[in-house]
Amino acid sequence: MTSSQTRSGAGLALLLLCAANFLDAMDVSTIGVALPAIQKELGMQATSLQWAVSAYVLGYGGFLLLGGRVADLFGHRRVFLWSLGIFAAASIAGGFVDSAPTLIAARLVKGIAAAFTAPAALALLLSVFGEGNARAKALGVFSSTGAAGFVLGMVLGGAATLISWRATLVMGAPIAILALIVAPLVLPADHKRSGQRVRFDWAGALTITPGLLLFVFGVTNAAADGWQAFATWGALLAALVLILLFLVVESRHHDPMVPLAMFRRTKLSHANAVAALYQGAYVGFQFIATLYYQTVVGWSAFATGFAFAIGGTCVMFLAPRFATIGQNRGTTMLMTFGVGLQAISYLFWVLSAGHIDTMVLVAISQLLLGVGYAMTYPSIQVAALSDVGDDESGLASGMLFASFQIGGGIILAAASAVFSAAPSFGWNPYIAGIGFVTILAAAITLLAAVGPRSSAARATNYQAAE
Repeated sequence: MTSSQTRSGAGLALLLLCAANFLDAMDVSTIGVALPAIQKELGMQATSLQWAVSAYVLGYGGFLLLGGRVADLFGHRRVFLWSLGIFAAASIAGGFVDSAPTLIAARLVKGIAAAFTAPAALALLLSVFGEGNARAKALGVFSSTGAAGFVLGMVLGGAATLISWRATLVMGAPIAILALIVAPLVLPADHKRSGQRVRFDWAGALTITPGLLLFVFGVTNAAADGWQAFATWGALLAALVLILLFLVVESRHHDPMVPLAMFRRTKLSHANAVAALYQGAYVGFQFIATLYYQTVVGWSAFATGFAFAIGGTCVMFLAPRFATIGQNRGTTMLMTFGVGLQAISYLFWVLSAGHIDTMVLVAISQLLLGVGYAMTYPSIQVAALSDVGDDESGLASGMLFASFQIGGGIILAAASAVFSAAPSFGWNPYIAGIGFVTILAAAITLLAAVGPRSSAARATNYQAAE
């Protein structure tokens, strides 16, 4: 095989993995703008309507650690193909739902499938591309498609809703099926394991998976029913018990599902913390800004979704460049500037909403937010994966994606609580909600700035000392 054929094969593999990553991220937000149409046709209660969105996040966030570990143990390509097939089937089934329970079930299955697809896809990318600039560029493209999928999900969902709200559920199926056809031809075969057979940690899986599910359920339910509801605090209490039990199990298991040493890796832990908080801040902003554009400004679902197109475009084109910079020059400074730009964007929105033309408000805030997101998202992935081996890449990816999902749920619940409580204090709920997000983003900027030094920075210092 010639080098050009090798490059073309790697390029096709990257395109396929990026397509799957885009679909996984897109489905988090694509259905949001279709909720009024869904409620009208299916007659869903307002209290159950939010689960059309949350069911996907519940499955995605709850099963990510299990998905990452299963991919490491049973083969990245095998797990990728099976989970992508289930994702496609659930997408098609979504077009035929006729009630709230079937809609929520279809969304939950898609989320669980994505929880296995996403870490397997990232691990496959790391195996296809070696160290150095090739991996940095590939990781940048992969990161940009994930970020763009999430940011542009509302744009695509708004466009699909013009046809039918069911199109928001089905539109990923053709891409998933095409990827399934091409994947066996371009993705590397799973390596046969040598040596002693690794025993699967069933005890760990049976504690952490329901623990994460209950945790995500609890924080999501808080946004709908409040923190005082039994379903909220009961689920959170049960989650705490299961997660503590999981830590005890892992400390004693010979082949733990999540080796506790993973939590002592400072770059991985720091990246996960920043990921959870900054993604949560963005989700909170997106939620409140969407309500503002539709309720106060009076925009349609399509116009509201299109308002986020500028940010998505910035992410698509700039994230690959910033990933290369992060790989070569270190991620801490890039991460800090990225979150800082997001904080400035939120502050601008708070100070300008209602005082300037809405189109100008959207253009400036989205430009700042898009550039900041393009800096932050890939630098977090580079930092998180920089000190793990290929045999741990699936697990590390699962931990990172879980941080994104769980952080989004927690901070969305907090921002929703501020938004709901603001009128009782005589505050504008939109300004109060995004003001909370602004303060949080400023704190995240400080957290990003105190991160561990990059390997590139350490190498530079070492060379200077010699």
